[in-house]
Amino acid sequence: MERAWKLGEDLSREDSLLDGMSFDELILTVHCNCEKITPSAVRKELKDIIESRMIDTYFLVENNMSEIIALAKEGREENA
Repeated sequence: MERAWKLGEDLSREDSLLDGMSFDELILTVHCNCEKITPSAVRKELKDIIESRMIDTYFLVENNMSEIIALAKEGREENA
């Protein structure tokens, strides 16, 4: 069964929008992806990891926009 990536279905409000990153992940990524390990190579890999995470985050927000708005409006007098 394919995931829907929807709040209330296969995501909960407590799930992270933006996954964390460890030094170990960056080190392993640099180890595997860089022929020459230099400061600029490490920065490039860091940037690529962050950009990938941001793409995922934007997808999750857009995919759940109506749910986010509805939940944010709960408890307000003007639920329009």
